Amino acid sequence: MTLSLGLFAGIIFFVYSVYFIKIIKGTPEDFEGEILESLAEWMISKGSASKGQMWILLLLSVLLEVAYFTLVFYGINNLTIIVFTLFFAVIEMYHLAMLSHSLNRFFKGKIVIKKIFNWKLERLSAMLFFTHSLLILLLLIFF
Repeated sequence: MTLSLGLFAGIIFFVYSVYFIKIIKGTPEDFEGEILESLAEWMISKGSASKGQMWILLLLSVLLEVAYFTLVFYGINNLTIIVFTLFFAVIEMYHLAMLSHSLNRFFKGKIVIKKIFNWKLERLSAMLFFTHSLLILLLLIFF
């Protein structure tokens, strides 16, 4: 279990490090613009199939987050990290609920693609994932 948690945390750490650095430097907008542009191009290329695929991606995100948080709860015996993880999990539930709501509104034609993401919430989520995974890695390595 510890190895799985370490691998999971390491992957999360590296995936979010680019976005985290851009946020810390104060320049996340260019990166976010690239994400939106890529998403729009992908949706155009996939056509109507993109709707189902977007919902599948969201479901996979939920499942991966549940797996990560479960590994933390079972693999870490540190009250501070457990409390931080609970706090983070609640924020992520809110984040994914808001994203689901936005996707639903987008696919109903009520909002445009650039309104799908709440970038402040996306940044908070990215910073929390980066920080949490770093703490987990440090805890696993040194304790």
